[in-house]
Amino acid sequence: MNITEEDKSFFNHNGFLIKSGVLSKRQLSDVKNVVHTLANNEAATANADFYRPDSTGKTQRVWNLTNKGTIFQKLLENEVIENFMEFIFDRNTQHQKYFLSSFQANILHPGCNRQRLHIDTPVPEPLPEWPIKANSIWMIDDFTDSNGATELCAGSHRKKFKPNMTDDKEAITTKAIAPAGSVLFTHGALWHRAGANISKKSRVALLGSFAASYALEIAREEDQSIILNQQLVEKMSPKLKRIIGIGHGIKHGAKLFPPSE
Repeated sequence: MNITEEDKSFFNHNGFLIKSGVLSKRQLSDVKNVVHTLANNEAATANADFYRPDSTGKTQRVWNLTNKGTIFQKLLENEVIENFMEFIFDRNTQHQKYFLSSFQANILHPGCNRQRLHIDTPVPEPLPEWPIKANSIWMIDDFTDSNGATELCAGSHRKKFKPNMTDDKEAITTKAIAPAGSVLFTHGALWHRAGANISKKSRVALLGSFAASYALEIAREEDQSIILNQQLVEKMSPKLKRIIGIGHGIKHGAKLFPPSE
């Protein structure tokens, strides 16, 4: 499945694009079964991560899917994802243009609240003109008007500032309603939020977040978290560990490894 010039133009103007039919019915069934198994196991062992901004405790994240099954690793090599990320992060370089930032399952259980409007680029304002992050939202279930479909502010990725509380109440949004098997691509500076799930069923999505490689190259010219002797790390103060980045990005349940696939 190719990324057309029309796709690129739509994305540049709106900050998002939905591509349907990326996953087959068989893939959807397999992925959904694995996600629910992982989520149930993590909940049963007190390792489940329920997303804190949702005060209802009904939004569950399953982190580090790359570590939790080859089925997820294969998704990351999907040609549609590769082509689109190459387009978003295109620049004149021989280096890898982007890296995976995080890969997680996001389960909205019935009764979960709508998120606050936000962006996924954690940098100070004014926001840059070039993309630092981009997301792929894999619809494992249909995204409907009632089950928490992602709400988007078309064209907001061109703004130089992040949404505030007033924007959260007054901004005009569009719901990304699409069938299971679709992938929603979003610019990292696009204003968006997960909707409320007022349906009677849970809604599953995968969130594959990518970042421009130069962001990592700047912060980790030397990757201290890998090159340091473990005996030295064990003697370091918590302050020094924070500066070096030891333990950064390790989410609750991320290191769990399924007993079998």
